[in-house]
This record gives sequence, structure tokens and C-alpha cells, in this order.
Amino acid sequence: MPTVTVIEAEKPMEQKTSVRVAAYCRVSTAKNNQQHSCETQQHYFHRLLEGSPHEQLVRIYADYGSGTSTDQRPDFRQMMEDCRSHKIDRIITKSLSRFARNTHDCLVALRELKQLGVTVLFDKEGIDTAKVSDEILLTILEGLAQEESASISGNIRWSLQRKMADGTLGIARVPYGYQKDEHKQLQIDEKKAAIVRRIYALYLSGTGAHAIALLLNRDGIPSPTGIRWNNITILKMLRQEKYIGDIHWQKTYSVFMGPKGRINHGEQDSFYIRNCLPPIISREDFAAVQRLRQKNTRTSDHVHQSLFRGKTKCTCGRSYYYAHKSGHSVWVCSGRHLQQRPCYNPTFSDAAYHAAWRRLCHKLRIFSDEILLSCLTQWRCLNDHAVTEEVRLLQQQQEELYQRRYVLYELCIRGCISEEQLFCNEQSIDRSLRALQVQQQRYGLSDNNTVHQLEHLYQQITAETDPSVLADTILRQTVTDGHTAFFELSGGLICKEVI
Repeated sequence: MPTVTVIEAEKPMEQKTSVRVAAYCRVSTAKNNQQHSCETQQHYFHRLLEGSPHEQLVRIYADYGSGTSTDQRPDFRQMMEDCRSHKIDRIITKSLSRFARNTHDCLVALRELKQLGVTVLFDKEGIDTAKVSDEILLTILEGLAQEESASISGNIRWSLQRKMADGTLGIARVPYGYQKDEHKQLQIDEKKAAIVRRIYALYLSGTGAHAIALLLNRDGIPSPTGIRWNNITILKMLRQEKYIGDIHWQKTYSVFMGPKGRINHGEQDSFYIRNCLPPIISREDFAAVQRLRQKNTRTSDHVHQSLFRGKTKCTCGRSYYYAHKSGHSVWVCSGRHLQQRPCYNPTFSDAAYHAAWRRLCHKLRIFSDEILLSCLTQWRCLNDHAVTEEVRLLQQQQEELYQRRYVLYELCIRGCISEEQLFCNEQSIDRSLRALQVQQQRYGLSDNNTVHQLEHLYQQITAETDPSVLADTILRQTVTDGHTAFFELSGGLICKEVI
């Protein structure tokens, strides 16, 4: 009988795959105790991943300093770049508030990481983005983190306002003409104060702000900004109340997660403290300067009501303004008299400007079918075009956002979250929906808004005979070299006409 020997197959060696892990930590300020807190977080991550057979610590990213936006955190941006370069498989962070305090930025970053195949673990909350069911919970908790940031911002603002009211808030930026002594108190810098007094004396003698700037530049006097003097700097100094020894706090204000430097027209409290600084200018001279400035400023009764006011741009990026020169009405670029990067585009006549608009309206009326009706047909065909795969993805994301909003409403009704938390998260969803709508417009799916605008323009052009009535169809104009105007009309139609 033949002998059979079984030769067993060799079992393949198990390949040990190591997950590349990055840790992210952040502290709100760059103070020493906060730096120690960040070091503590780094030691924690080292101990957490030390000895793990399947996880390899790639790098610890750390940011110092407060910031509700990811743009203010360089290590966070570098971490995202490394994820895009496929150097990281997983991110571990201590808590949601350390990762981001802006709901929108956080969700945008997490969605991008998910597309890159990178998961995120929030250790404190025990949330892992690898689990799809955590996304709704993540939205809620991130809203709480944003509320925490808003609360901290409100506390800081309240503290600053108390110091303003008590007159104990220090001046961070030293005004031109002053200097700080050894006790951090403002004292007059006599050399610069003489320049301030000269500026006020020249203005009271009838010299304009632009002419004063030219005189100071001619004499080689350094400006407060380190560049050449200009009329804007002069006008700011002429309305600076600190030169009479007073301080007006909160002339501007900012809104949490919104634009900064808004002019305070009474929306917020402001604080005026008298006689808290050594004066450079007498109160009489300062009051005379303000009266002269008010006299030289055009009042609303004398402002020319033009069809093109606030709509005319120059190719240099600045705006044109209406002016009277030598008995003629002309349009002048606002950058024409600037010291830095002045605009040399010529002025042009207001009468010629209106004549160009009348000629354009006449052409559009005669060739309305060839021009406007043709554009309408093309836009309608574009909106009827088959939906691409990218658009389907955008629509899917839009449906997910609507579903998330529905879940938030259900959680609020059941008492799981408060109305404030619902409002905070609903704002984030609305911002995401608006962003999706912008992307949809790039694919021509602008809910027929452009078509509606073109239809309205066609109806007005064919019905109206007075060009002034058609002024509301003008979105903006750009004038090149003072001779050619590009009129952008509603519906995105741009028409060229020689002035």
C-alpha cells in the first residue's frame, strides 16, 4: 500500500497593522499656567498611547491662545494638512471645547476628516466619529461648547465695560503725541505734540487735510503709521478727543462670532471720561475744528441724488464719488488724492455718464428679443439640464441637514435639550444649508433666481421708456480709464458702453 504523508500548508504570518494616531490639545491663553496645562495634556496622551500594540503616536499638535475660529490656530491647520497628505489615521483630543468652539468650523473639519478616512475620539465625552450615530450628539455637544465660548466672551466684555465705567481701563495703543512713563501712565511727548498743534493750527487757518499731509511729507516728518501722511490720518487726528484730555470708550463694538469694529450708533453703551489725560489742544480750538469740519462736510440736503450713486466702481477697486469742479458735475475716483497707491484714472462728466446709460437702454429695447430673450432661453435650458453626480451629493447633504434639524426639534420637545441649545444648533444648520445653496448655484441650480431676474429685466426694458425708471435694474458699474462703463444689470447681464 502506498504511504501518504500530509504536508500541512504554511499559515501566513499575521500582518500587524499600526494605526497612526495624532493628538490635539489647546489652551485658551499663552500664559505660563496655561502652558503647563497644555504640557499636562501632552503627557496624558503619551501615557494613553504608550505600549499600545496597534496604535502609533505620530505627533502631538498644540495651539496656545484663544480663538473661536480654526484660522487662528496654526497647529490645527497643520494637522488638517497632514491628514490630507494621509499621514494620520486617527485623532485623539481631550474634549470638544479643545477641538473647536465654533460649531460650523468643527462640523466642516469633521466631515472632511470622515471623507479622508480619519476618525476622531473625544476622550472626555466618549464620542467616536467612527460611529455614525454620534453625529447628532456631536452637534448638540458642540453647540454647548460654543455657548461656553460665548459666555466667556460675554464675561470678558462685561469686565471691560465695568473698567470703562470706573475709568480704570488702561490704554493699549498710545495716541500720537503721547508716551508712557515708568508707571505706564500717558505723558505728553513734546516733539510729537508740536506736530499735533501744527496740524490743528493749519486746519483752523483754512488748510485742508490733503494739503496738510503734503506739507508734513515735504518736511520729512514721520507719520504715526510709519508710512507717508495722508488725509485720512489727518482727519482721524482732528477728531481725536484724547488731545483735549478726554477718552471716549466703545466708539466701536464687536459681536460674538460676527464682524468686529462696528461703529456704535447707540446699539451699545459708550463711556466718556473727562480730564483723565494731560491735554495737548485747548477745548476751544478743538470745538472750532469740529465746527469747521462739520461745515466742510456735505449735508444730505446738498448730496446729488444720482442714479449711479453708490454703484460706480473704478478698476483700482475703489469707488467713484460725485463732485463739482469748475462749475461742472464730474465723477472722481476716491483713490485719486491718496498718498499711497493713488489712482490716476481720469474723471468723467456726469452728463456723459447719463447719456451712455440712455444709449444702452435704447439698444436693449431695440434688440430685446435678440439679447434678453436669447439669454432667457439659454438659462432655462441650463436649469433643465440633467442633475450631475456632484449635485446629487449636494442634495443628499441637504436632506441630511433637514433630517438633523427634525431630530433636534424632537429632542427639544422631549426636554432633552433646551430652546437655547436648539437655537444655537439651528443656526449652524442654517449656515450649512446656505453654503450648500451657494454650491448648487455654481451648478446652475439657483432655484431659477437668475431666470426670474432676467424675466423682470425683459419686462421692464420692453415696457418702460424713461431710463431713470430702469435705474433699479442696475446692480453696479465699473468704469475703466474714464471712458468705458460696464453696466452689470439684474440677472447677471453685463453691457459695455462708451462714456
